[in-house]
Amino acid sequence: MSLNDITSVDIGRQSSKRVGRGLGSGLGKTGGRGSKGEGSRTGGKNRGPMFEGGQKPLWMRIPKRGFSNFVHKNRFQAVRLDVVLKLVAGATIDAEVLTEAGLVRGDTPIKLVGGRGEVKIERKLTVKLDKVSASVKQAIEAAGGSVTETQPAPAAGE
Repeated sequence: MSLNDITSVDIGRQSSKRVGRGLGSGLGKTGGRGSKGEGSRTGGKNRGPMFEGGQKPLWMRIPKRGFSNFVHKNRFQAVRLDVVLKLVAGATIDAEVLTEAGLVRGDTPIKLVGGRGEVKIERKLTVKLDKVSASVKQAIEAAGGSVTETQPAPAAGE
C-alpha cells in the first residue's frame, strides 16, 4: 500500500466555509456579509420577531391601560380522578400522596377534577386538597367518603 492508493472516505460532513481568504475564494474581504451596517458586524442580525428596524416597536407604542387579573389569578394543577384512582391505592388522597405518585409538583395548588365521562368511585375516599370539582365531590360523598378543601395560598402581589 502506498499514499496514492488511499482514497478519501465520504463521512457525511460538509467542510466549513473559509471566509476572508482572498478575492478568488468568492468569500474574501467582507466574508459574504456585505459592506456596512449591523449585519456586517460580529453579533449582528440578532433581531427577534418584534424588531421593527429600530423604529419604536408596536408593543411599546400602544397605551397600557386598565386592570389585569394575571397577577392575582389562582392557578391550579388539575389532576383527573380516574388517573388518581389507578395510581393511588390508599384511602387518603392529599398533596403528599399525589407528589409521591408523580402526578403533581409541590409548588402550585391542586384541583381534583372528573375524568372522561361519568365519575364512578367504588371505594371510600378521604380527600384533603386545595380544590375539588363539584361532580367529584358529589361522587366521593355518595360513595361514603369525605372531602376537605383547604384554602389556596394567596397569589403573588396580594
